[in-house]
Amino acid sequence: MGDKLSFVKYEKELVHRYREALNEAKRINDVANVFIDTIFKLFKLILPDLPENYIEYIGFAPETERKYLFEGELKDILKEYFEKSDLESIVGKFAEMAYNRYKHLEHDKEHKNSFDVFRKAVK
Repeated sequence: MGDKLSFVKYEKELVHRYREALNEAKRINDVANVFIDTIFKLFKLILPDLPENYIEYIGFAPETERKYLFEGELKDILKEYFEKSDLESIVGKFAEMAYNRYKHLEHDKEHKNSFDVFRKAVK
């Protein structure tokens, strides 16, 4: 990889459906699954021969600064792509969208739980 590569065309190909899927997510676990599935699709567009089990090396980590983690051989493969392309930025945008949905669901869950507690106390 000599010149800086751009994968914006793949981002544009995936982002609309990704946003829809995040909006449909009802649980925090759904958000993680949407993120992981979409990021794996992105990687498969870039690296068609990527083994299917590498999806297991992708994690949604809302408690971390980046909001995602990569492990194992996938992390090693992506290092060069992150250094020489816009892939890290694209993954960051997808992670931020997932994080926003996660925070929304967390907020709703807190309100629901406090409401449930209040209703039980009044009975």
